[in-house]
Amino acid sequence: MKPPRFIIAGTHSGAGKTSVSLAVMAGLQRRGYCVQAYKVGPDYIDPSYHEVATQRPSHNLDDWMMGRDAVEALFAETSQDCDVAVIEGVMGLFDGLSPTGDEGSTARIAKILNAPVILVVDAGGMARSVAAVIKGYQTLDEDVSIGGVILNRVAGAHHFQILRETVEHYNHCPVLGAIFRDDAIAIPERHLGLKPASENEEFRQCLEKLAEFTDVNPGRDSPAINLQSILNLAGCPPSQPSPPPLGEGGVFFSRGKNGLNDDAEKKVRIAYAKDKVFHFYYQANLDFLKRCGAELVPYSPLSDRELPENIGGLYFGGGFPEVYAAGLEENSAMRDAVRYAVTRGMPTYAECGGLMYLAEGIKTLDGKIYSMVGVVPGLIEVTTKLVSFGYCENELTRDCFLGQQGERFRGHEFHYSRWEEEGTGSIHRVEKKRRQSARSEGYCSGNILASYVHCHFLSYPQRAFNLVQQSRAFAKMVMQAPVA
Repeated sequence: MKPPRFIIAGTHSGAGKTSVSLAVMAGLQRRGYCVQAYKVGPDYIDPSYHEVATQRPSHNLDDWMMGRDAVEALFAETSQDCDVAVIEGVMGLFDGLSPTGDEGSTARIAKILNAPVILVVDAGGMARSVAAVIKGYQTLDEDVSIGGVILNRVAGAHHFQILRETVEHYNHCPVLGAIFRDDAIAIPERHLGLKPASENEEFRQCLEKLAEFTDVNPGRDSPAINLQSILNLAGCPPSQPSPPPLGEGGVFFSRGKNGLNDDAEKKVRIAYAKDKVFHFYYQANLDFLKRCGAELVPYSPLSDRELPENIGGLYFGGGFPEVYAAGLEENSAMRDAVRYAVTRGMPTYAECGGLMYLAEGIKTLDGKIYSMVGVVPGLIEVTTKLVSFGYCENELTRDCFLGQQGERFRGHEFHYSRWEEEGTGSIHRVEKKRRQSARSEGYCSGNILASYVHCHFLSYPQRAFNLVQQSRAFAKMVMQAPVA
């Protein structure tokens, strides 16, 4: 059965869609609903807040990186046991890859999933003009259904009444509630966006305040977000053919007689860095590695002194190693353990922050250089300006342990740092989709592949499959090696 679903979209970045989304998620969850959260686009940080609000992992939905089939299949599989699916948009409702099309936008996901849109409007300093803003969003694409409006940064009860009357008169669209200006619900930011939930000790208190802006069925003059009206709006979407399950029917790939691989029952332990330094992982990536036969074992490069036992591979996601560079350097026991594992041949895959950790060192903005693992040549220099951002098409330029020359996949970059040895041992040819530029990127030597590119495994399942296969082969080799 298809669950009720709706999208919370903004008029623009910074309109307040994350605060509104968290308020709605927390309000529903506290009233006994099982809420499944989603984030449109490649963002890692917002889903960490969703997870706190709903007590369930949040998933990314990105039609450009994943493709429509994967979006439909992932949503169908991960929402089947929830009461309602709440999808937070990205940027403004119609912002995406193209200035004239909806690819990569929240609007595209709304159409793929037949989900009504709740538009968040930053109403600070506006009165009658708010109707003109909403009118534009109502008319740009008639295939996108805007079912209601939530007003953010409202000055007070009187301001809310003016705005509500204006919207109902001109837009014939229900105002589903408002959030008043309140510094206590502001989520701290840093250079990659919001400060991650794992580092925000005040967030739970902030979440309680956000939930207080909701009510099940408030009176007409109340500014509280009307949860019952939102649930009525979500309803039950039109019936559509069910997409094939993940990993079957050619949605991603088929290997062996059992669909994924014949050795899936032979689990191999893969250690992945998971702490307040490294936490940029798509939940679907972790789930897909498990489908391929991995037993994922989390550990902390910051606080643990040794790697987990009996592992066959290493996986490093992104994060903020530049913020914790001193602590990573101080933990020399872990750096030595990782270096030893890599040099003895353990398959190792690293993205962005993982690349930084595996390099020789990190030079922070104050000019200090901190030693890192040293299995990737060169220094990583932190910058004040964004070095690379956005979607990219990627092609393997030679065969390696995770793929073959000519294989292509879609990914995303977002980093305020520069690798001084970029181009040395490169493995990818990276093309920026919007800027029509290309460069050699990443590092691959033997059993290690490190790159600034974030890869979604549902767009490039071979990488996940090969990582598991190579890790299984390494673990088997170690087990069969004679004891010295």
